Amino acid sequence: MAVLKWLDENFEEVILMIFLVLMACIMGIQVIMRYAFNASLTWSEEITRYFFIWSAFISTSYCIKKGTSIKIDQFTNMLPDKAKKVIEFVVKIVVLLFFAYLLRYSIDVVRAAYQSGQKSPALGIPMYLVQVSTVVGFSLSVVRIIQSLLGGFKRPPAGYEPIE
Repeated sequence: MAVLKWLDENFEEVILMIFLVLMACIMGIQVIMRYAFNASLTWSEEITRYFFIWSAFISTSYCIKKGTSIKIDQFTNMLPDKAKKVIEFVVKIVVLLFFAYLLRYSIDVVRAAYQSGQKSPALGIPMYLVQVSTVVGFSLSVVRIIQSLLGGFKRPPAGYEPIE
């Protein structure tokens, strides 16, 4: 049970951190190879691009979990608290439907990529491994929105400290 709680709280952060470290290290090595040894790696930009793509799709669920998203709240700030909660609920439902719709079609795209057998140019890895990032990201986003709707991301009040 503790493992599931840890995964629920930290999964996206750990994956995003790993991808960021890998991207920085690989590109750092590429810069050193290019300028210090006058040679370059043929695969570094490609793998960094794929890590970035994975990061982009996983970060959507991270933002949903943390409640940070791009929004214009000037109109909603003028409304009473009850109306704000109704609008927030409606927005979450719309976002849930949007990601569920994207998830359904991303599965079709990955299936088609798998069946085509397309490989990346430099590394030769199957392209469906890159495109499955959409399925993972949209699935995590759907899960995080459902958690949010069920109240899974309630923040403790200011000054709250748990007793141990």
